[in-house]
Amino acid sequence: MLLKSLELQGYKTFAGRTKFEFAGSITAVVGPNGSGKSNIADSIRWVLGEQSYRLLRGKKTDDMIFAGSELRQRAGMAAATIVFDNVSGWLPIDFSEVAITRRAYRDGHNEYLLNGQRVRLKDIAELLGNSGLSERSYTIIGQGLVDATLALKADERRLLFEEAAGIGLYRARREEAQKRLFNTARNLERVEDILAELKPRLRSLERQARRAEQYEQVKVDLQALLREYYGYHWYRAQRELQDARHNAEMQQNLLEAVRQEQADLDQKLAAYRAAIQGLRARLSSWLREISTLQTRRGEITRDLAVADERSRAIIAQQQTASEELARLDEQIHLAETRQREAAAEVERLAAELAEAQAQAAKAQEALRAQQTQRLKAEQVIRQEQQKLAERENMQARLQTRQSERMERLERGRQNLLEAGQAVEQAEQTLHQA
Repeated sequence: MLLKSLELQGYKTFAGRTKFEFAGSITAVVGPNGSGKSNIADSIRWVLGEQSYRLLRGKKTDDMIFAGSELRQRAGMAAATIVFDNVSGWLPIDFSEVAITRRAYRDGHNEYLLNGQRVRLKDIAELLGNSGLSERSYTIIGQGLVDATLALKADERRLLFEEAAGIGLYRARREEAQKRLFNTARNLERVEDILAELKPRLRSLERQARRAEQYEQVKVDLQALLREYYGYHWYRAQRELQDARHNAEMQQNLLEAVRQEQADLDQKLAAYRAAIQGLRARLSSWLREISTLQTRRGEITRDLAVADERSRAIIAQQQTASEELARLDEQIHLAETRQREAAAEVERLAAELAEAQAQAAKAQEALRAQQTQRLKAEQVIRQEQQKLAERENMQARLQTRQSERMERLERGRQNLLEAGQAVEQAEQTLHQA
């Protein structure tokens, strides 16, 4: 076993965090009186789970916590952590280094940690009890313990030896098991009493149980019926709601259509009003134009005289143009004659094309007739092949029948020979007799 370190904080006279490293060569802690040597030993016993404050030189949990001084306030918690080297596996745990921590608060609450994980005091006691470090194993001997041991009575000394031998853990387990057995016996007695009380009421309880089952069944049926009832009304309400929504949508669409029609009518009305205004403006402009035209009428009348003179000159020009027009008519007549000749040539070519198409149609008709004859010939060939196959099958069946008849004839001859032999034997037997 190797004690590696001890860390104290707020424990008795150790107000601040104090850590003691124990190398392999350290065998003792020395110092003047009042320096805290006994507190170190007490802290080791305390962190290992000691519950007797008398052995820790105190009366309650507050005595384990730093009480304060003129320069420092009192602490609210006392903590001690002891670290063991477990490379050899002397502690039954899968860690090479085991750290046990105990914390005490002023409200009397204590907590225990094993490698940083919170555990119970029972877990710490079982872990240390298997290795001889239980709280009463007397591995740590404090002040006055030797004198108290010498003054013990025989029974007390026996307990001391048992604890020193490491059987205290098993004794505690036995006491705990006996306590559990005692509690179990009491529970069994209570159960028997309850059963004795329930037996006279068993029939009543059975009736009540049946009624309860019937009630549960009726309750389930009622719930199912209620679900169906509410479901029916819910679906009905949903359909009505959908119908109402559909009607509302139709009314909304109708309203939108009416509004759109109203807007269109308003637009048309505005357009009509704008058109009327335009017509009125045009009417005004037309009146102005009429007055202007009347003014120009006079001017035109004056110009007519000039126009008559000009018309005579134009008539002379028309005669010249008529002569030119006659000459152009002759040219047009010649062009029409050439066009008719070209049309006749086109009709002749069209007739030839129609004749070629008719010949091609006849050739196709002849081809289709030949294909039809070919199909009929192929059908006749298939029919003849089918008849041939049927004749071959008939010939095979006739051959089979002939073979069967030959076999029957052979069997008949054999039977006839056997009958003749039997008759001859019978005649010989008769002659001999």
